[in-house]
Amino acid sequence: MVSKQDIKHYIFLAFITILLYKFINNPMQVISGIGGIASFFSPFLIGILIALLINPLVMFFEKRFNLHRLLNILISYILVFILIFLGFKLLIPSIVDTLNTLIKEIPTYVDMFNEILGKYMTKAEFFNTIAPHIQDNLNSILTNVVNILTAFSSNLLIHISSITSLLFDIIMGLILSIYMIFDKEKIGLGCKKILYASVNKIKADETVSFFKMSHEIFYNYMIGKIIDSLIVGLIAFVVFQFVIKIENSLFLSFIVFVTNIIPYFGPFIGAVPPILMTLVYSPVKALWVAIFILILQQVDGNFIGPKVMGDQVGLSPLWIISAVLIGSSLFGLIGVFLSVPVAAIIKSSIDKYVEKRLYINDSK
Repeated sequence: MVSKQDIKHYIFLAFITILLYKFINNPMQVISGIGGIASFFSPFLIGILIALLINPLVMFFEKRFNLHRLLNILISYILVFILIFLGFKLLIPSIVDTLNTLIKEIPTYVDMFNEILGKYMTKAEFFNTIAPHIQDNLNSILTNVVNILTAFSSNLLIHISSITSLLFDIIMGLILSIYMIFDKEKIGLGCKKILYASVNKIKADETVSFFKMSHEIFYNYMIGKIIDSLIVGLIAFVVFQFVIKIENSLFLSFIVFVTNIIPYFGPFIGAVPPILMTLVYSPVKALWVAIFILILQQVDGNFIGPKVMGDQVGLSPLWIISAVLIGSSLFGLIGVFLSVPVAAIIKSSIDKYVEKRLYINDSK
């Protein structure tokens, strides 16, 4: 006789089989479907992320001052907004100066490129062979560029609506995060009641344990990564500004800070703008920038990161690269930042399941 537990396993197996078939048959449709679901729930996801990041500050004020929780929440949000405002106030002039410098230096870039072509490429036999083809296809290339710009201008309303949708999701996420922090005990208790009423106690305990583990991994990783990247960005600013003395040091160190949050690929991406922008006016300083960033990456990977974060994820490079690629393809920039802690949660769950099954099989 087939038990209820067996029926549940059969239904779950059939569901997984259908998903695998759909993915193999039309993977882009499945990916777009997942992305659509994530887009629908994005205000809630943003709200959960903001609540997780702001909640420690609220808890600090609750322990330090005997104030009402709503007042602690408002103080925390105002403080964070002030810090963000001050950060943008410092960065925007640097960004404007950087853009002005780039505009002024465009002729220098063109002259440098032409000089390289004239000095090296014209001596190469293959260049002389392909030069006529480049000339013949130049009009076609320019036509394609015009078509791209025309398509972009015609879809300008779509781009504006996308930005408006993102702003709406962020605002709704902020509002939801306030409610989440204010009623976190009630929300947690309500979820537990629904969970324990829906499944047996063993499954419910395992689910609660899973969410506790997920919260610990996610929270520790995100906070640790932000602190680690902030330290790296500050070191980069001090060296750029006072040691190497390059232009636009604040903006370039901010790029180093932001890209360092991106797992694995971030430090390499963040090294490109400082080196290229310094190369225009001082190749020697560009070389020193490259050497410094290489040293900084080694110090961060072997000393700063482990000290600040510890072994929060325990993932191999293969897991990290795969997680970043999948996260970016499904959820864009947010997927890049959240891919590693999500992969760590999945790997930890798989490891626990395998250990549990091995223990059950050994005990038989």
